[in-house]
Amino acid sequence: MISNLPVEFTRYEKVIRNFLWVAVPLLVLSDVYAGCVENAAASSYGKIVLQVALYAALITTSLLKLNYIKKNNPLSGKIYKILKYIDILLITLFVSTLRHGFSYCFITVVPVFSVCITDGFGTSMGYMMFALVTQILSLLFADFIHLNRIPELESFNILNTVFLVIYVLVFIALFRIFGIHSELYRLKEKDNQKLVAELKRKYVQLEQAKFEKQEQFEKLKEINYQLEDMNKKLASSLAEFFTLQQISQAIGSIFDMDELLKFVNDIIIGVMGVATSNIALYNKEGNRLKVQVTNISNPRERAILTDNINVPPLRECVDKGRTIIDNAVEPEKYPFTKGRNVKSLLCVPLQVKGKGYGLILIEHTIPNAFSEDNVRLLEVITQHISIAIENAKLYEQLQEYANTDSLTQVYNRSYFQKRLREEIARAKQQGYEVSIIFFDVDDFKVYNDTYGHLFGDMILKSIALTVKEAVRKDDVVARFGGEEFVVLLPHTDKETAYEKAEELRRKISEIVVCDKSDNSAISVSVSMGVSTFPTLALNEIDLLNSADEALYMAKAMGKNRVAMAKSSDTCPVSKV
Repeated sequence: MISNLPVEFTRYEKVIRNFLWVAVPLLVLSDVYAGCVENAAASSYGKIVLQVALYAALITTSLLKLNYIKKNNPLSGKIYKILKYIDILLITLFVSTLRHGFSYCFITVVPVFSVCITDGFGTSMGYMMFALVTQILSLLFADFIHLNRIPELESFNILNTVFLVIYVLVFIALFRIFGIHSELYRLKEKDNQKLVAELKRKYVQLEQAKFEKQEQFEKLKEINYQLEDMNKKLASSLAEFFTLQQISQAIGSIFDMDELLKFVNDIIIGVMGVATSNIALYNKEGNRLKVQVTNISNPRERAILTDNINVPPLRECVDKGRTIIDNAVEPEKYPFTKGRNVKSLLCVPLQVKGKGYGLILIEHTIPNAFSEDNVRLLEVITQHISIAIENAKLYEQLQEYANTDSLTQVYNRSYFQKRLREEIARAKQQGYEVSIIFFDVDDFKVYNDTYGHLFGDMILKSIALTVKEAVRKDDVVARFGGEEFVVLLPHTDKETAYEKAEELRRKISEIVVCDKSDNSAISVSVSMGVSTFPTLALNEIDLLNSADEALYMAKAMGKNRVAMAKSSDTCPVSKV
């Protein structure tokens, strides 16, 4: 049976129900009108009650059928058939109560139309025969049923028989037509049902294929996410490898501390993508941090950082080796960030073998800028930088040892000559004067022969210490050889150099060197020669030679004197 039969039944039954509900009252009105026209007596109350009862029963039966059709298969249910027979019987009885009811006998077959259309001609014939039988019975028992019938139609006669035969034939022909329509409709519905079933099967297949494609897509998406994650990790690893490679190369090739720190700071800024990067180291005493390198260009912000770099959190970071990561910076906690628009910071200590050298501090202007990956990368970088700083310090110490005279702890001759060449080159470019003071110890051989070489060494140490403490920070004091010393004075004219030489000569003459072996104490003196570039010499060789000649001039004039190198004027000589 077709799947949408209850829907079709419901539609046709509603049409029949609406027709009967309207037609029955109209028939009653027409019957009343016919009685008035024929001047017949008014209908009795019994007839009216019977018609109302039949009409109510007809409505009730129609509603029961519709409710049953909605819930069940009507063609296979006995209840539906019974209701349909009752429907036909009620209509037949109602028509029999009318004055000209025989003229409306066709109404009794109206309920059969729905069966004929939806279930075919064969099924409808049973209901058709039932309608015919009830109609014949209503004519046979007209005296018991009919009220106010016209006399010529109150009994079953030949005319009535002919009329019923014609009536039956007409409706059989109509039902046959409707039956053909029903058959075609059912065939069409079966085809539609097959088509729907096929479409459903195709739809299920498509849904299954869609589900499989969706699963494949999800798997591909997951694989894509994994590949993207792997690519990110690979890119991060390559960036880390490149960074560490650059730092390793710097460790092996850059031994100047300032140059090394600046190079590393630039790498950190490029790799980490931060707003600012700063490297701070402890001073020589190891009690205060000092910013060595920073990319902060604003003088005010730089001053805020340098003045507040020794706050407790940063000191603890270095001393206890604890990394600080803060993605929601509060300026009250970190005074060096006040007024600098710092939202995130990461601070990693520089340590080698548990010894803290300083820290790397990177900052950003956005919150939540740093992750654990950033911490890990910066910690790896700081490990390499710490080693680089240690190597640079060792290199500086070696350079210091290589450039320092082991006895007097002042610079040696080779370092002095190197510095002299560099200073003369800068003086030529920038146009300033450079002076040197050349001196040696008067009668040093006598002291060695009289008191021994150890005593002579004591004299040289005392003189070197005295001169070293008396000169400026940028001046260079060196032992030129034996008892000879030289002092390099950048940005110093000849008059100032001469005055400085006189000051040093006096300080040296006040030195008292004690010999603990025999409790003897002696004083020493020196003779000095002064020369200036470019006033008195054209290059570093002339400068050394002219100062050396002035030294011998001072000795020739009685020692313990300062002599100026020759010039167009008379060379001034100091007196004892």
